[in-house]
Amino acid sequence: MGKLIAVDRYFPIATETSCRNKWSWSTVYLNNGTTASCHRASVSDIGHNFDNFHNTDKKIRAREHMLAGSWPGDGCEYCKKIEEAGGTSDRQFQNQIPYVYPRELDSNPTQTHVVPVILEVFFSNTCNLKCVYCNAKFSSSIQQEDKKFGGAILKDNNFTYDDNRYQDLVPKFWSWFETNGHNLMRLQVLGGEPFVQKDLNRLVKHLDSKPNPKLEFNIVTNLSLPMSVIQPQIVELDHLVSNKKVKRVDILASVDCWGPAQHYIRHGFDSETFENNMNAMMDLGTFRLGLLTTITALSIPTMAQLVEKFQSWNQKQTVFWYMHSVLPHDTSIFSPTIFDYHIFEPYLDKIQNMLPEDSWDNKQTKDIFVGIMQDLKKRCVKNIDKQLELLRYLDENDKRRNINWKKIFPWLAKELEHVVQ
Repeated sequence: MGKLIAVDRYFPIATETSCRNKWSWSTVYLNNGTTASCHRASVSDIGHNFDNFHNTDKKIRAREHMLAGSWPGDGCEYCKKIEEAGGTSDRQFQNQIPYVYPRELDSNPTQTHVVPVILEVFFSNTCNLKCVYCNAKFSSSIQQEDKKFGGAILKDNNFTYDDNRYQDLVPKFWSWFETNGHNLMRLQVLGGEPFVQKDLNRLVKHLDSKPNPKLEFNIVTNLSLPMSVIQPQIVELDHLVSNKKVKRVDILASVDCWGPAQHYIRHGFDSETFENNMNAMMDLGTFRLGLLTTITALSIPTMAQLVEKFQSWNQKQTVFWYMHSVLPHDTSIFSPTIFDYHIFEPYLDKIQNMLPEDSWDNKQTKDIFVGIMQDLKKRCVKNIDKQLELLRYLDENDKRRNINWKKIFPWLAKELEHVVQ
């Protein structure tokens, strides 16, 4: 009798718009009681029954649209536009990952009410950085700054924690997790900055006492904290992997470009600390390391310097890289789409030529980057109103933080000269 060959099992819904995330993934924001099935998708309220966060009415409707082969809207336009531009979208990337989907679909691929296998949790906004495209909802440092200056620079970003639902929802989260955590195949912790949040410690202790050997545990971090701060948790995470209490631990480090531009974009970022932490974890050799990059008009001209760093890190340990366009996709003043494409074209071409494609991970990274390039090529159109908003934002941001954007982005200063004439 011949030897049986294992066959990878992929997300079984194969309509033209189907997305693994819609069935597999839920993000829960415990600060405001909302949930989403993707960072692109609009959120829906969790409601009174926390246990139903994965099967809200909005998520069910989206799954029904995808089963019918239509786009559900509510943020899915991001992938739709990239695919229409001929690029590889997040949806297509997600559907290439085997195994990680609800097992109910094996027996009934039209099922719309399912148990999540990927959970992403946002506990609080505690964070040491003030990223230029972020806001007080996700950064306590920005929250403090806004309070000092009488509100956010962009009025839509005004936010207080007067109605914070954290204290109400955290017990409900832990109740759900105690009962259902063993079903998860991937658990992701967002910030703020998880390494300065007490909830990360509780998650690690839970996994130590109740192992889940099939779980991929992912921490999204800015990696700009001294090693002395994160060392205790690194030791415990190493213990989880070494004792096979989880399948693996991923450390996904947020970085957009390199040099002064990176320091401006992610205010408080320290490149020396970041590199020291990367090297220390590569020396440890326990974790799967990755980069998370938000592509903005400010980051593109010096992204090639980050590619060089990426190449050098890969000489020591394989590092994966995930990129996405800044949100909100169609309205952000930091989007490259408010400028003519020719401004960014030489930088984008250089990055594309530098990105390796010698492994599955690197091929996916390059395909996603090329998809973003093709989308930008179609959608970049000079928008004077948005450029004026950006100019006003940067000027006010400089006053608050005592910095000078014109010295860091001379190309942008020249480009925006016409806005104030």
